[in-house]
Amino acid sequence: MKKSKVSLLIGILILSLVVITACSTASVDKEIDTVSVGYFPNLSHAPAMVGIEEGFFAEELEGLNLDTMHFPNGSLFMDALSTGQIDIGYVGPGPMINRYLQGGDVVLLSNASVGENVLVMRNDVEYNGVEDLHGKIIATASTGCTHDLLLRKMLQVEGMAVEENGGTVQRVAQRPATNVGMLQQKQLHGALVSEPWASIMEAEGVGRVVVDATEVPWDGNVPATVLVARRSFAEENPEIVEKFLKGHEQAINYLNENEEASIEIIRNQIKEITDQDIAPEIFETSLARVFYRSEIDKDVLQEFADLSKDLGFINGDASLENLFWLE
Repeated sequence: MKKSKVSLLIGILILSLVVITACSTASVDKEIDTVSVGYFPNLSHAPAMVGIEEGFFAEELEGLNLDTMHFPNGSLFMDALSTGQIDIGYVGPGPMINRYLQGGDVVLLSNASVGENVLVMRNDVEYNGVEDLHGKIIATASTGCTHDLLLRKMLQVEGMAVEENGGTVQRVAQRPATNVGMLQQKQLHGALVSEPWASIMEAEGVGRVVVDATEVPWDGNVPATVLVARRSFAEENPEIVEKFLKGHEQAINYLNENEEASIEIIRNQIKEITDQDIAPEIFETSLARVFYRSEIDKDVLQEFADLSKDLGFINGDASLENLFWLE
């Protein structure tokens, strides 16, 4: 009797171990019915807009629902990703790198765009070089965002800094869509901003581009936008991630081959999200500063991470070795 009980217990333990092992090594996707996608109303986030509007993501993710959320800056996007409000989406490299190096649950899937970021100064403010930013009020979308890091790098090269780093340039966080009004009211001297907002400032006659997309640090080769996912989501749902990446590639190809149709999609999406009706010719100017491609330049990203550490946004190791999706 005792022997049979021992045998039964051993059998139960073996069965339990088999079940646990099977659960831990299963390669099938986790059962979900909805994928939540986040992005910004910026030109560099056009792969998201086109992928949604043209149905590239829906086609690849057949049988799954697609929810979307819009964000004004990368910090809020990363908060939403970390807390599970979104699963996958588009964000600037600055917030992604900062959150990753702070131990955040994020993985980089693909590049989306480069270029786009420019320095705009109010028309009545003299600008002959970076040194003219001394004592000026300059806006970036948020603290530690891509625009913010580019501004600080520009200043660093000239031995200058923003006030937070002991310098003389007052940096303020301001949503790009509100910069036109701030410039008109002379509450800002300038802004390091993305498209189409720079072209809008020029068209409205309140500002001019003084440092173009190819003149900012790294000659404009810092990614404007990347595609990321919550690492836990990607590891639990690798097939969904790969399907989304296929839709992402289709969207980039569409953008590079169908400029006129792409402009209409982007224009309608930005109007719906921000309630701003932007003239088509604005996008024609903007697109000259934005380049859509999925290839990731790991060296540039690592230098960007090193900058973030130098500026005090992160502590400890700045290596991005394990950031990248390897499926």
